[in-house]
Amino acid sequence: MHKDHPQEHQVIVNGEHSPVEVAKFILIISAILGASLALTNKYGPINFEGWSRWFMGVFFVVFASFKFVGYKMFSMMFAGYDVIAKRSMLYAHLYPFIELALGLAYLLNIAPVARDVSALIIMSVSTIGVYQEIKKRSGIHCACLGNVIKLPLSTVSLVEDVSMGLMALIMLAKR
Repeated sequence: MHKDHPQEHQVIVNGEHSPVEVAKFILIISAILGASLALTNKYGPINFEGWSRWFMGVFFVVFASFKFVGYKMFSMMFAGYDVIAKRSMLYAHLYPFIELALGLAYLLNIAPVARDVSALIIMSVSTIGVYQEIKKRSGIHCACLGNVIKLPLSTVSLVEDVSMGLMALIMLAKR
């Protein structure tokens, strides 16, 4: 818990999985998947690396957008479990901008090596924080979609972070 927000866990802890919240999450992931497949089909390259680039670009832009909707709440929620944000509210406040920049870098195919290294580091750090909270069974809400969708941190959050990190690593390895 961050020293500037001593009551943050009272606001964001709730370990329940609402069927409506799960459905919203599935719709968003499906839309991201559909958009990335359409972009891959239209602009290529039609291979794993091409699809990964489009998927990560759309994913980061969409997820950053949701974080901006409830920007202040996102920062508080994120500081509840991210290992860097727990120590720096500046990082918690900058994170949606970092995600948006990464998303645009993927969509516009800018600075591939720096982009992939950045994504790998950010997703690895995020994985550590998510894993620690899941292990504690704290029931803290995932800040991944801001305060729009209220789901607790779970293995789904962990799989997302690990998958995105692996996609960045694979793209780096292919260079």
